[in-house]
Amino acid sequence: MKHLVIILAALALFPASNAFAQHDGMDMSGMDMGGTSNKTATSEGVGIVDSVDKAKGMVTISHEPIASLNWPAMTMDFAVEDKTLFNKLVAGKKVKFQFVKQGGRYVVKAVK
Repeated sequence: MKHLVIILAALALFPASNAFAQHDGMDMSGMDMGGTSNKTATSEGVGIVDSVDKAKGMVTISHEPIASLNWPAMTMDFAVEDKTLFNKLVAGKKVKFQFVKQGGRYVVKAVK
C-alpha cells in the first residue's frame, strides 16, 4: 500500500512539472528572466528623462529598446544612488545611461 501511495504521488507531480517546461510554445530563449547571469552586468540605454525625484533618489526614463536584455522600448523608474548624477538627469533631456540590477531594482550608475 505504501508503494502505491508513492507511485500515485509521483504521477500526480509529473504533469505539473512538464507543463511548466512548455511555456505554451513561446520562444523564451532570448529573454532575461531575472536569472543570475545579468545581476551584476552593466547594461546601457538611451532615453528621455521624464521626471526626477531627488528626495526619493529616483528617475523615470522613457528608454529605447535595450537589445542586451531583449527589452522593448518602455518607460520605467530607476534608482539613483550617486546623487551627483542628478546634475545630468534633467526632465526632457535625452541621455545615454548605464545601469545594473541590484536586488529587485535597476540602478543608474553613469549618465552621458
